[in-house]
Parts: sequence; C-alpha cells; structure tokens
Amino acid sequence: MNDQNKKIPVTVKILNQNYDIFCQENEKDDLYKSAELLNDKMMKTKAEGKTIGLDRIAVISALNFANDSLNHKDITNTLNFSIKERILKLHQKIDVVLEN
Repeated sequence: MNDQNKKIPVTVKILNQNYDIFCQENEKDDLYKSAELLNDKMMKTKAEGKTIGLDRIAVISALNFANDSLNHKDITNTLNFSIKERILKLHQKIDVVLEN
C-alpha cells in the first residue's frame, strides 16, 4: 500500500470523549481542525442549555453546520454571479475600445 494512502489512527476529543478515527497521514491536520471546530460548536450548543443528550447535541450541531454551509454557498453563488457580470462588462468595454 502506498504510504500516502496508509491509514493511521488518530484520537480526537469531542465533548470530553475520545474518538479513535483512521485517516490518511496527509489528512491528519484537517481532521484535528475539523474535530476542534465540531467540539466548539457542540460545546456552544450544550452551554445554551436547551439541548440535552449527546445525540441531540450532535444533531443540532450538524444542522447548524448544514445551515452555515448553505449560507456560505448562497454567498459564494452571489459573488460568482457578480464577478461574471463584471467580467462580461469589462469584455464589452474592451471590445468597444478595440473597435475604435
């Protein structure tokens, strides 16, 4: 097996519980960052005190992440549209200048 594809054990801590996960060596840092982000989101959900139980905290946190992702996707789509419009206008201006 290629060393790049070799899975290694990584332990992450979420809500004071250790989870052993296997990932590729080059994914380890991203896994730690993801686990830290998830832990922060779950700790915030837990601290709000309205959600009881690890399963519910995980589901609420996952829904919050999904909502954040959709919002970022909408923003990205809006920016992409604006950029495309601007590029189109610049092309039109260039065409006008080249015609003269």
